[in-house]
Amino acid sequence: MIDMNIDYRPKPWTPKAIPTIWVDQTSGQGVTQDGTPVKPVIGDRRKSPNLTDLLDTAAGYGANRIMLTGKRPEPAPGIRHWLYVQTPRWKPGSHWINNGPPTGRFEHETTGFKIEVRTAEEWFGDSSLTPSQARQAWDATAAILRAADERARLFNSPAATGANLWALSLPRNINPVPVDPDIADEIHATSGQHHYDHLVAGADFSDYEDCVPLIDPSQTKKITEFTYVDGRFMYAGVGRELGIGPASRLNRAAAYELLEQDPYARARFHVRFTVPQDWNHVGLLGVKHQDLDKGWVYPNRPGATADTWADGSEIHVALSQGWQIVPHEAVLFTKARPLDTFTERMTRARERVQQHPDLHPALRKAIMSALRAIVLHSIGAFASGGRDETRVATSAFEVPAEYQRGMVRQGKLFVYRVPSSRNSRTESFYHPELAAQVWGRARARVLYGPSALGNGTSGALNVDPSTLIGIQGDALFTTTLPTWSLPVENGGGDDGKTGRLRLQGYLNGSYTTPETRRQRAALQSRAERAGTAAAITPEGVA
Repeated sequence: MIDMNIDYRPKPWTPKAIPTIWVDQTSGQGVTQDGTPVKPVIGDRRKSPNLTDLLDTAAGYGANRIMLTGKRPEPAPGIRHWLYVQTPRWKPGSHWINNGPPTGRFEHETTGFKIEVRTAEEWFGDSSLTPSQARQAWDATAAILRAADERARLFNSPAATGANLWALSLPRNINPVPVDPDIADEIHATSGQHHYDHLVAGADFSDYEDCVPLIDPSQTKKITEFTYVDGRFMYAGVGRELGIGPASRLNRAAAYELLEQDPYARARFHVRFTVPQDWNHVGLLGVKHQDLDKGWVYPNRPGATADTWADGSEIHVALSQGWQIVPHEAVLFTKARPLDTFTERMTRARERVQQHPDLHPALRKAIMSALRAIVLHSIGAFASGGRDETRVATSAFEVPAEYQRGMVRQGKLFVYRVPSSRNSRTESFYHPELAAQVWGRARARVLYGPSALGNGTSGALNVDPSTLIGIQGDALFTTTLPTWSLPVENGGGDDGKTGRLRLQGYLNGSYTTPETRRQRAALQSRAERAGTAAAITPEGVA
């Protein structure tokens, strides 16, 4: 049982400054943190630097961190990872390769000098930045966060930065009591994150028997419009007034009563749902695919029945659409405001970026991406037990016996994974109940959310199902323009608030119906480049 007399508030801390070089991963050219040009040390008979060259270069500048800019040097499928190479004089340490941006750690065999290799993409997304621009974006992001809280600093990762900001922002009257370990484990095992759905029949459509496509490309071979809509700073918009521990388990009768008396309670429900017989739209509640490698699916076949856990906000949407919901049990949290100050500060930081029209467009995009990454990854970290470490050995005999069964040979190297483990510090940040509520609310809002036009006026359920191409997290793709996604001044429901679904890109022409996710992603990129101008002209609206 959780001891209510303990102070569970995580302790913020101040990181040490890390000497850094920002370099292009192809040329090795770049700058130090103070803007001094960096010229790479390139070995004999090479035109471009390899990983050893970059490590030698960083050591020459006294830098303990390399931030790589440019296209992430990922290999083709079946080719070894770019960190799995021999690095003479440099001993590989514990890498982070899986489930997130890669991080490599190395130590000089003679001097003991340590270097981390990270990517600017971890912070700034796919923004095309030079090393100098990435350094400027880093400094600008740090200054914007300090304006929100003078104690704020950038850490090695967006997740660590956000976790520390959360610790700094916790109100004194909130003790974030964790839920009991059995409930935490249950949440961890039964909570998905994003809603991913490709709703066009074809190679990329789900093979789950209770999922049916909404668009048949053999019947609709061409589309004349493609619309890309997504949420504005979604997690910050839905992270208010969450529930914390202590949490209590409710039996079936009590779960029924809670649904009837307090439909907006901070709770999770274990339910059996049934899709209405006349249903012809997207699935509302996720279940795990029988092949666990295929993740979560969203049954939408009329009459389909399944058991799942879902956030109360998702159950509320399903009930509003006439789905039959039979609860088995529920977990009720204690209503509080554990993330409100954090999300408010991050929202204000984002607004500060928008208030500087003189910022270079690439720099503005990069900073906005960094702020989004901080919120996104810090929420995810609440549900993380830590990242597994990847280690590299030059001989199978160097691999500890307990890891030899899972080791993989990569060229002349042997790669093995060491499972993550939580310590007392990371334990204080482990709150899967917070992450699960934010994720559930975001999934609910992308289906049926508020806008300036009123509650329940935006989202996938407010488009003709025959026009819904897919859902990707808080993004929607449709074959017609949802008017609610337009700015208020153009007759829509986007009033600029965080958490609103708003138009991001629009194409008008003749396009092949995107049968695959790759084709959809190509149209998304084109729409984003095209922007929204064509949609908000009189011709576009018509």
